[in-house]
Amino acid sequence: MHLLKIIILLPLTLSLFFSGTIYAQGWIKYVNEKDQFVVNFPGEPKIVESNYVTESGATIPARIYSTQSRNSHYAITVVDYTTAEEAHITLCRQIEAETDIVSPNICSGRGHFRDIRGSIAYEAWNIRRRNSGEITYDAFGQVDGVPGHQIQILHPDASRSFIGLYMLNHRLYVLEGTVPDDYPPPGLFQQSLGMLDEVGRRVRYESDAEGNYSRVQSRYEYVGEEDPMTGEPESDFSISSDGRLRTPDEFTGAWTPGLSGSQ
Repeated sequence: MHLLKIIILLPLTLSLFFSGTIYAQGWIKYVNEKDQFVVNFPGEPKIVESNYVTESGATIPARIYSTQSRNSHYAITVVDYTTAEEAHITLCRQIEAETDIVSPNICSGRGHFRDIRGSIAYEAWNIRRRNSGEITYDAFGQVDGVPGHQIQILHPDASRSFIGLYMLNHRLYVLEGTVPDDYPPPGLFQQSLGMLDEVGRRVRYESDAEGNYSRVQSRYEYVGEEDPMTGEPESDFSISSDGRLRTPDEFTGAWTPGLSGSQ
């Protein structure tokens, strides 16, 4: 029985290895300071500013980063819920001006928290109601210990979409890769997502035996291009919080709880 499993899985492993090697050519590590993420793209992405309507009807900004390569499409949408409170105030004033009736649920100052807490569930519902194909996977997912949701869709033309939704620091990240039926899953894109803190360090959490999560040091806290001589990551975030240049030993990315970084 164990031998049979090895025979079945080995060709798949080799196929993914060689496919990953082929498709890795020409890919770049894209770092975005404004929206605090890093991801692999097959070239420089196109950026589109957009608006996003939350579950309660408030309008907040969003940015779509996307590329097209070999009949495949890769995109990450960042929905900026850091502006949700202001958006709810705007919506409240609009309702008041149009109807002379103000809903206490909207104007109580707590409505935006509901939008933030329900952001992943709401966007997952939006994806399901596209009716663009058969949903073959719909369950919990996580990246670097950041909880989220994952959805896979099989389209009528046999192409497949792999979607991940994650929320950190009041930003919703919607990662979507669509590939033809004869292509491997877009792992080089999907598995590369990293979310950054306010000084550009990759955020990673691990849970203990009781299920309590705490932030831990990741392998590459500081993202960017690696120095070809030393192998150390070079980053635009090389200036420390007190304005001085960081010394080389600080690029190991040690993160001290309580001193910086937010959840």
